[in-house]
Amino acid sequence: MESLSMLKNVKILYVEDEPITRNQVERFLKRRVGKVILAENGNDGIEKFNEQKPDIIITDLVMPDMSGIEMMKKIRNNGSKCPCIITSALSDSKTILDTVDLKIEKYLIKPIDINALLKSLNDIVIEELESNKNVLVLDDEVILTDDKKNELELEIRNMYSKYLKRVTGKGAKLIQVLIKGKEIEILLKDNLTVIEESLLSSGCGFTTIETVRKNIYMNTKSEIENQISTLINRKIVLEKTEIYPKEKYERVIFNIK
Repeated sequence: MESLSMLKNVKILYVEDEPITRNQVERFLKRRVGKVILAENGNDGIEKFNEQKPDIIITDLVMPDMSGIEMMKKIRNNGSKCPCIITSALSDSKTILDTVDLKIEKYLIKPIDINALLKSLNDIVIEELESNKNVLVLDDEVILTDDKKNELELEIRNMYSKYLKRVTGKGAKLIQVLIKGKEIEILLKDNLTVIEESLLSSGCGFTTIETVRKNIYMNTKSEIENQISTLINRKIVLEKTEIYPKEKYERVIFNIK
């Protein structure tokens, strides 16, 4: 697994008291990230953190002066939300629960799997960008509100239009696709079939139309999820379908995992 080019802009604090492990991981990180700051124990880690303000912390759990969890408690108590990866030869449930309470992003068992470490770093960078910068990361690319994002929205629109016509027998007069961070919102207007229009004109078919539509979408959702997932190379999950037959309007929400 190769790292994202965005890691080249990331500054990492690596806290490890064992010299051989520290040097091995440092060599690996230096080829893939912007800057690596080394610390030999918890106190050194806190000092380096305050001086250097890293983007991500990787720390060993068991160290002579204080544990990685104790170090992170001190850092968290000062208000920092810096993402952290804990590494340890231990794998007990209490330790893992402690890291959850501290909002530790990852817990890796030693010996460190380099690919797992790299994936963890990639996941953290993507999460930080998508949560705080309102962008969508696809492979090694950041999609902003620019022409590329508009092109992607158009592709999803065309894809959803074909899917809609296939599963319901009718397209929509208006389909709008909006990518908002890790969410894809699809708005549809005037997409009722002839039978649904007849039910609507009778004045008593609102619930029937809504029920039938939701059943159709739920029974075929894997099809459109897979199509969009393949398009953007990220897992897509249908989160919500809102149907308003009287207004001839629908709103569909997909989450990007």
